[in-house]
Amino acid sequence: MRKWKVLIADDEFIIRDGIHSSVDWEKYNMEVVGEAEDGEEAVEIAINHQIDILLIDLNMPIMSGLEAMKQIREHLPTCKMVVISGYDEFRYAQEALRLKVEDYLLKPVNPEKLEAIIMELQRKLDVEGNQKEYLKQATNQFKRNQTHLQERFFQDWTEGQLANEEIKEQLQFLHLPVTAPIQFIVIKWPDYHLNQTFMQETDRQLYLFAIENIAKEMIDTKEAVVFWDRAYLLNICLWEPISRDQMSKIEDLVQRYFTIRIYYHMEDIKELDFIHLYKVYDRCKREVDKQIKVSPIVKQALAYIKQHYQDSSLTLERVAEELHITTVYLSRMMKHELGISYVGLLTQMRINKAVDLLKTSELSIRDIAEAVGYDSQHYFSTTFKKIVGVSPMQFKN
Repeated sequence: MRKWKVLIADDEFIIRDGIHSSVDWEKYNMEVVGEAEDGEEAVEIAINHQIDILLIDLNMPIMSGLEAMKQIREHLPTCKMVVISGYDEFRYAQEALRLKVEDYLLKPVNPEKLEAIIMELQRKLDVEGNQKEYLKQATNQFKRNQTHLQERFFQDWTEGQLANEEIKEQLQFLHLPVTAPIQFIVIKWPDYHLNQTFMQETDRQLYLFAIENIAKEMIDTKEAVVFWDRAYLLNICLWEPISRDQMSKIEDLVQRYFTIRIYYHMEDIKELDFIHLYKVYDRCKREVDKQIKVSPIVKQALAYIKQHYQDSSLTLERVAEELHITTVYLSRMMKHELGISYVGLLTQMRINKAVDLLKTSELSIRDIAEAVGYDSQHYFSTTFKKIVGVSPMQFKN
């Protein structure tokens, strides 16, 4: 443990020297780092050396002891202060009490009284020092374990194992918003779940780590938690929404840098009750698994539609022609594998993009309609209200 730093402040040299020489400071794990003969000098030395103990005379030139104590207390709130005073200065005692002084020494200073005070100050400083050290260790331990604690909590939450009050308490403990999240995303790397003998386990873990890092960098908000569930699906729980464009960038970056394909499903949370997050989580998992089971032809169609859905002239015939198959076959395959028609899928993509633009841009309704592939603002507004439940203007407001 470091030595406690002591400052002696008195305008009389004989008092300063008497105090300095009458105590075996080493015995109490202390060192006198300075002596001051006026209040101004005392403040300067105290702050420069970050002292732990101040022995100060009230009656000093340039700046009084009381004023010096006030300034030192502002900078060093935990400093232990002992007042040195004559009988005629005892009227200052009440004001000194407000500064939380530890004790008084009356002149001439009694060496035994002084030593008893120093012994008590050492005890107090040692106790406080130990408390700070324990708190520091506890804080460091918590920081080291916080990721694990957070992951375990979210795993239990998304599996429906926690009651509302438990969820609120844990969110507060982890310094997260104590409100229901507004968006949830599940990301899956299907190859991880295959029994691939050609890939080492360390490589598989490295890919998982890379996917998580890219997701965290692209999301870039403190109002989110990224965690792995027990099935090695990457989950993102958000209190501040992100756009589908951001998710597309995550998908593209993983593909570009690691040549692996990930699948994701993003869902806005309508359930206001904490306990129902497991329902959202289950829906996201099911939707991701649906995507993975899609045939190569439908995947190609999805990729083409995703790339061109903002084009108002995009038709099923054009997509089929691009893939060199008939419109009837493509329509049947999409309905069978995705559970949605071509028109329904295209509409959903356009409205999802419109929702993002309404949340994040200042574009007019007409400009948004055009940006997502609608020639008619009226038709866009009608379609939007049918799917979302409110008009684009009501949603924006």
